[in-house]
Amino acid sequence: MKIGMPCDAFVSLQSVAVETILSISVVLLVVIGFPLGVVAQDLTLAPSPTAFVLPGAAELAATPVSLDVASLNNKAADEGFSAGVSTASIFTVAGTGDLGFAGDGALATRAHLWFVAAVAVDVEGNVFVADSFNNRIRRVDARTGMITTVAGVGYQGFSGDGDLATEAKLNSPGGVALDSRGNILIADTFNHRLRIVDHRTGIISTLVGSGIQGSNGDDGLAIRTQLSEPTGISVDPAGNILIADTGNHRIRLVEKATSLISTLAGTGTPGFSGDGGAGTGAQLNGPTAVAADGEGRVLIADTFNNRVRRLDIRTGRIATIAGTGEQGFGGDGALASKAELMEPSGVAVDAKGNILIADTFNNRIRQVDHLSGMITTVVGVGTRGSSGNGTRALSAELNNPAGLTQDALGNIVVADAGNHRVLRVIAGAQ
Repeated sequence: MKIGMPCDAFVSLQSVAVETILSISVVLLVVIGFPLGVVAQDLTLAPSPTAFVLPGAAELAATPVSLDVASLNNKAADEGFSAGVSTASIFTVAGTGDLGFAGDGALATRAHLWFVAAVAVDVEGNVFVADSFNNRIRRVDARTGMITTVAGVGYQGFSGDGDLATEAKLNSPGGVALDSRGNILIADTFNHRLRIVDHRTGIISTLVGSGIQGSNGDDGLAIRTQLSEPTGISVDPAGNILIADTGNHRIRLVEKATSLISTLAGTGTPGFSGDGGAGTGAQLNGPTAVAADGEGRVLIADTFNNRVRRLDIRTGRIATIAGTGEQGFGGDGALASKAELMEPSGVAVDAKGNILIADTFNNRIRQVDHLSGMITTVVGVGTRGSSGNGTRALSAELNNPAGLTQDALGNIVVADAGNHRVLRVIAGAQ
């Protein structure tokens, strides 16, 4: 199937043929407005060129580049991001905005990325980037601002288990997360696996998935199960791994203590149903992101249902907390359940329990207040584009934001996917 659209076309995934709408390959291509004539199922990416160091990298490395966010009037960590949203501004963490691969060993702001699908931040503030179409995971050092590849040789494929992650082949990784030890978890999307990089040795191995695309394996060992184009991944406070098993329209959990896998939500049949009932009896439609709120609940970006849903682990029940199911934009200042979303593909929870949503095709980041249930826009003016450093968050243009998270100070870190860059949104920045 060909994606027939110009680079700047605003195309809803709902217009794609039924048999491919739920393929994450189409998700990735359409989100960035991929050029006319690309074949989604048979996308073959040229190998990334050898990493090079930009001219003057040594001098650049010696230049202070990190923004002193601690000195800013940043109330986000204690009061939720909305406390400083009126004065929040955006700053580039990585990426020039030009697609491609370049820049390892130099400043991240001068590097080239190619479709940033997801981001994660460790306790030291280092940012990990799923540089999807470069088939790499890259790391931005919090102290120096330098970028390096930590997983992926740049060639699309599968190889490398048991060896250094930098020598392994990945296949369009769509998710990245960190466990409590600092190990890197990778949703190796088209390899239908979840892989892990040991933080001490740099060795990569498969943690979940046999590599065969399918849906079998519940209640067995995670390594033997079948996944279908997994994207979003998260780790709950107990160390269990949550997986958005996108092509299977399910949310799955790998128990830390036993390495057994089970389904938390989704029947495996795409559609919408089940609110108020058991998550395992509910229909999801291409979920692409998942997050735990620390109180025994799981948030799900139910992408093609234009909703965010919440599953209570204790009761097993699922409900919609944002989105009517109608595709569009509306509802700011009202209950989130009455709002319209457009294929949300990122979800996160802050320290207060507020829910952050990457409202992808509305080019906005929205927040649901944990007390009132009201939804507001916290980043993005709603038009597709690119804005520079220091732009007020509510005036900024985004280009199909995907994954998002928060750093230790409560600032939002966004995968600005269509702009091939990573942004930090700092509340209270002057």
